[in-house]
Amino acid sequence: MHALATATFLASALSGVGASPVSKNTRRDVLVALPGGAHEIDLKFQPWMDFDTDSCYNTAAIDPDGDTNPGLDHPVFKNPEDDCRESSRLKNANVYSRSRCNHGWCAVMYEYYFEKDQVVWGSLAGGHTHDWENVIVFAKGDEVKKVAPSCHGGYGGSTDSPRLGGDTHPKVVYHKDGGSTHCMRMANEGDDDVENYTEDWVTSPLVGWGWWPTTDNGRAYRDLVYGKWPNDATAAPKFWDADDMYTSTLRKAAGDCCEDFDPSYDDSE
Repeated sequence: MHALATATFLASALSGVGASPVSKNTRRDVLVALPGGAHEIDLKFQPWMDFDTDSCYNTAAIDPDGDTNPGLDHPVFKNPEDDCRESSRLKNANVYSRSRCNHGWCAVMYEYYFEKDQVVWGSLAGGHTHDWENVIVFAKGDEVKKVAPSCHGGYGGSTDSPRLGGDTHPKVVYHKDGGSTHCMRMANEGDDDVENYTEDWVTSPLVGWGWWPTTDNGRAYRDLVYGKWPNDATAAPKFWDADDMYTSTLRKAAGDCCEDFDPSYDDSE
């Protein structure tokens, strides 16, 4: 089993793999991550991540002050990984999760924010500021039954036999999909030679659905994220209730998996 490089770089006490605090952001600076906190189920199945060398690192979408990430432009004469693969980005990253459990099943969606998505150097076409990709894990008890990595709005790369780290953590890679933009894929055996700067599989502090900070007037920071990236944004997380997005995405990713699992409700609701 590989040792896990855990990117727990929080606003108040950044630590691990050489983390250091960052100052208030300018266009090129990095947002400080939110403190992590999530349900035990979400933590148990959180993917172990790597990022191919032509890909950005995920980073924080919002900081402890409630400022959302301005993202990065994708100039013609820059590479897809330029400006967004600095170690400070991964040192100050969050992953955002939401789980739904019933009939002995749990589905957990893990959302990752990237500052840009660009096809190639020198291209006038293909690319945008901001990218959101997710991985959905379907589990029964302690056993991972299916993993669905998002790719261009679909889940064609889903598998019921994922490679796991630590028994319950699917290994997933963010990569450039051939001549297209970036998306998630399941890791293969060759991916154990990881390509991120830590030289190991990475998790980032997890912010669960009920663990978002609140503003002084009681508004959850996730509402600020929704204000920046609603369902109709070019790229947006899929765990929103609006337009039944979360339920429909779980149903789409599940496919014919998970008999008796109902994506529309949670036992605790």
